[in-house]
Amino acid sequence: MDELPLHGIRVLDFSWIIAGPTSTRFLASMGAEVVKVGSARRPDPSTRGPAFQAYNQSKLYASLNISKPEGLELSKRLIAISDVVIENFAAGVIERLGLGYEVVRSANPDIIMVASSGTGHYGPHTDYVAYGSLLQHYTGWNSISGYPGRGPVTGGLWADPWVGMELAMVTVASLNNRTLTGQGQYVDFSMAEALSACLPEAVLDYQMNDRVKEPIGNQDDFYSPHGVFHCAGEDRWVAIAVTSYEEWMALCGVIGRPDLASDDNYADAEGRRQHNDKLEAAITDWTMQRSDREAMKLLQNAGVPSGPSQDILRVFQEPQLSETGYFSKVQARDGNTRYLPGLPWRFEGAQEPILTEAPVLGQHNEYVYGELLGLSAKDIDRLVEEEIIF
Repeated sequence: MDELPLHGIRVLDFSWIIAGPTSTRFLASMGAEVVKVGSARRPDPSTRGPAFQAYNQSKLYASLNISKPEGLELSKRLIAISDVVIENFAAGVIERLGLGYEVVRSANPDIIMVASSGTGHYGPHTDYVAYGSLLQHYTGWNSISGYPGRGPVTGGLWADPWVGMELAMVTVASLNNRTLTGQGQYVDFSMAEALSACLPEAVLDYQMNDRVKEPIGNQDDFYSPHGVFHCAGEDRWVAIAVTSYEEWMALCGVIGRPDLASDDNYADAEGRRQHNDKLEAAITDWTMQRSDREAMKLLQNAGVPSGPSQDILRVFQEPQLSETGYFSKVQARDGNTRYLPGLPWRFEGAQEPILTEAPVLGQHNEYVYGELLGLSAKDIDRLVEEEIIF
């Protein structure tokens, strides 16, 4: 059986919160040795929450105080034996810490450094404080989410996991480029630009038609009916998306409304959108007589895209996810068994993804400083006492 694609690659992870750790979690699961570097002097604030357990699986965790000269030198020694450095501090912070790209490259000429920040490292808004939830507003995501006549949807962390996947992708692309050219590189990654790229229709609609996109709830600009319909039972819903004339005719057949199928007012998606309230009422009359799963099965069997709107408990119990091995069994330090999200892809002929419990700060100090850097136990003890390994 072949090794995982990134076997033999070492990544130094100076990132925190969610976006950066998500990217290195994917890299670790694909076989890279990811050494997360942190310090009790300024701990990762996400450590207190469950997200840390999901986004930091399969990593090593070393403590290091790079605000002290000897700590900074140790970081350079780690860089010298690594392939990738990933950081997601605000613009200018990594340079002030003494680990800007020129310093990193001097320690390892073919290193790949991926620097992720809210708005990138150049431009008038470079110094803005930016978290994923804020960037969703800054980039227009939340202005088109929600219902007409209401304020923008707030909260949520869609930006961070999305950006994490893109960071992993660009890191793999950079490694591939180094294989072809022998050269490392610096990647200036803007979370804002990554998110803006996800809204091409709204951006082009404004340029071409002078229209500013507004929220439309569960409806769609092109398809109808498109929404979530109440089913039998408390808080049970089924999502339905009709994307073609054939699907529309099939839906009318399933809900027993041939009159809708023959009504010219509903012949195309635009006409159905204009009569959306009447159409939703007709569909809801049918869905309210059935459970969400029964409605889904009847619709799916007729070729109508649909699915139940599930809460997290039902997602966790979903056989499609458990039987394909997406949820991975992990033995926790407290003796309990937990099931954590795995990878959304499989490598044919390769070993299973490497999935282990998220580490605690300093858990792998002995390996990182003893085995990788060759420090003696006496030296490590001294560094701990002087709060350099801290």
